[in-house]
Amino acid sequence: MMTAAGHARVAVVGAGGWAGSRHARAFAAAGAKVTVLVEKDGRGVALAQELGAQLMPTTAELHPEHLDLVVVALPTTVQPVICADLLNRGFRVLTEKPVAADAEGAAVLAAASGVNERLMVGYTLHQHPAAAQVTQWIRDKNVIAVSVRSVAHKQNVNSWRADPKEGGVAVVNGIHAIELVSSWFDGDPKVLATSASSSLYGSPVPEHVVSALEFPEGVVFTLQSYWSPWQEPQGLNQGDWSLTIDVLASEGRMLWTNDSLHVWERHGGHYERTFEPSDLFLRQADTALKFCAGETPPVTFAQALRATQIADAVLAAATSSAETTVAP
Repeated sequence: MMTAAGHARVAVVGAGGWAGSRHARAFAAAGAKVTVLVEKDGRGVALAQELGAQLMPTTAELHPEHLDLVVVALPTTVQPVICADLLNRGFRVLTEKPVAADAEGAAVLAAASGVNERLMVGYTLHQHPAAAQVTQWIRDKNVIAVSVRSVAHKQNVNSWRADPKEGGVAVVNGIHAIELVSSWFDGDPKVLATSASSSLYGSPVPEHVVSALEFPEGVVFTLQSYWSPWQEPQGLNQGDWSLTIDVLASEGRMLWTNDSLHVWERHGGHYERTFEPSDLFLRQADTALKFCAGETPPVTFAQALRATQIADAVLAAATSSAETTVAP
């Protein structure tokens, strides 16, 4: 078992993509040795030279005795089969969120060896320093409602994001909020209503999704998630992602907006805290190295599967709503 960050040997699959390259550089910055990049074309050459890593075309050439962790950052529909193969061969794996594009895809992983012990699902919101404070605040409150606005900047919706099998913005971006909010409350939420639109870019997938859900204990969760062609003035991931989470409780209100946190107490108290912008990929790399040393990851397969099942229900409700709409 790996005992220190400096001894960790990491491979990154899909290193030529945006997320893969961020992972590779983050692990290097965290003190790990990025020994292998897996990329089927020439996109990984420059990064391999930068990090002093070996470039391989497939995961078939990886060997568990030579690696402490394999990071998989590929289109969501492709990841489950590759992750399942790696787990069955004895690797410890960090996979990009979500765990699958839908519950059917997740079933491939569910049958893999060690899925509950050797798989970490990369939901980076848990790495933000505000997340633990929001979670603790909610634990002690009688929550009435949670409202989320999650906006990711994209000049175009193309490539794998435009594949209907990938699920659109609710699965690619909104799933972050779905996973985090669902980790706060028990039971399966009921989808009250969902609306989806593809009018921003005209792609074949939902680009703007609004949904209202209710957890068994009565908490209402409203989500607005969309890709935006406009860069917002502030945001996570170097400004690419603007997130607002507004929690209303009988005892007060908490508002998390990117790197700021505001709390209003019921009887008049108010405080705020501003966090320095942080690289969530670097924070996640630090956490993943602890996972390599035996710690339980922030998001396990079971929790990631729950989020995917909720996203399935949201998309099914959007489809049902569209089918029942009567044209004028």
